[in-house]
Amino acid sequence: MSNFKDTSLQRIYNVDENEKDEEEKKKSSIKTGTYSSMSNSVKSSIDQASRTFEKPSSYTGNRKLYDSGVAKKNVKSKSFSENSKVIDPYTGDELLLRKADAKRIYGNDWQKHLAEGDHINPIEKVYDKCKNNPWLTNDDIKDIANSEENLQTVSRKFNNAKRSRTNEEFVNDENYLKKTGVEINEDGKRRAIESGEKSQIKLNQIEKVKSKKRILETGHNAGKDAAKNSGMTAITMSGIMNITSVIKGEKTAQEAIKDTAVDGGKAAVTGYVMGNGLTVVSHSLSASSSKFISALSSANVPAKAISAVTLMGNTFKRYGQGEITTQECIIELGEKGVNLATTGYSMAVGQALIPVPVVGAAVGALVGSMLTSKYYNELVSTLKRKELEHQERQRIMFECKIAQEQIKLFRAEMESYLKSYFKDYQDCFDDALLEMQISFQMGDADGMILGANKITKKLGGKVNYESVEEFKDFLNTDSIDIL
Repeated sequence: MSNFKDTSLQRIYNVDENEKDEEEKKKSSIKTGTYSSMSNSVKSSIDQASRTFEKPSSYTGNRKLYDSGVAKKNVKSKSFSENSKVIDPYTGDELLLRKADAKRIYGNDWQKHLAEGDHINPIEKVYDKCKNNPWLTNDDIKDIANSEENLQTVSRKFNNAKRSRTNEEFVNDENYLKKTGVEINEDGKRRAIESGEKSQIKLNQIEKVKSKKRILETGHNAGKDAAKNSGMTAITMSGIMNITSVIKGEKTAQEAIKDTAVDGGKAAVTGYVMGNGLTVVSHSLSASSSKFISALSSANVPAKAISAVTLMGNTFKRYGQGEITTQECIIELGEKGVNLATTGYSMAVGQALIPVPVVGAAVGALVGSMLTSKYYNELVSTLKRKELEHQERQRIMFECKIAQEQIKLFRAEMESYLKSYFKDYQDCFDDALLEMQISFQMGDADGMILGANKITKKLGGKVNYESVEEFKDFLNTDSIDIL
């Protein structure tokens, strides 16, 4: 009865463990599909960001992208509407709004008195500073360059001569001033330099505000897309699994709906957070001066790496806490790694077979994940069986080797004993026979008896006499002796 109880309890325990493992595999499949979907969404968002923030590699030939005739016209109109008399802030010359009036009043010096809108910090300088900012569009650079803080009404002569120089570069180049005929005193130079510095401070502030706005917009849009795709993927995969559980009688319909909603909600939240953050980080890295880092970002490596680490983090945690062995850790990592690697292809196939946005990919992810896990587990089981068979063969071979070594040792020991034994007897026989031969040649009967006695003693026999006299006495005794 006791054995029956133990067996029953063990069977129930094994069933519970199997159900637990099966549930874990389902959750793992949903998680893998969710992160794969999120990763694909991030890649799409990164590509979109690259197109949105793409800028020409050089300013030459692209001035029209950043110049604004309207902004320059507006700054002139504002100057003349607010002042009855407009003066060039650097040369001190009076300015006129219309070219005809400037020519009529000032003749050949009309360019010194015709008003024009000037970029305090030249457009090319603004472009050079902003072109490597990954969070500014061409329109943003245009807005910065043509902001009110960077436009001022000056004379045509000053404006045409200055070109793409900063105020400081222009007014401090005496030779160039003489060559262009621009007359400006020290006070005018000081005002020009101060104006350039103040404008640059304002432009830096505008750049920061616009960059922050673009980061928030891009991250939010990427997060929304990732949340939608991840949530739909999880709902589809979880829904199929839970419907199957209802059919099998493992869950009620209410439980299935609740579990599906929970899985979808978790995936959507994860998708938004990860999609937002990874898109912002990846696009920021795309502007790195390191081509290697930039290439990693373009290939969506950060998203893939974080997905892999997140999916496998629990395995590392359990290994670190000693809940699983090194071998079990490696097997789990292998399964999750293969699963993650193949899920992306499965999603693409599923989307092609079921051309319903997200749903087809989710079904593909589910099927791919299940097939991959099943195949991997069968492969691991086969490898384990082969490994055990190999280990058993190795054990038997090892034991045979030990037995062979022991046999060699025993044989060597026996041979040493035999050699020692026979050598000892051989030496005794040689000594005894030699002694008997010499005694015989010398007519020494006692020597003959002693030699013979040595052989008798060595063989364990009883010696009855040691000399001729003892031999005679032995012959005269009445005791019976068998020779």
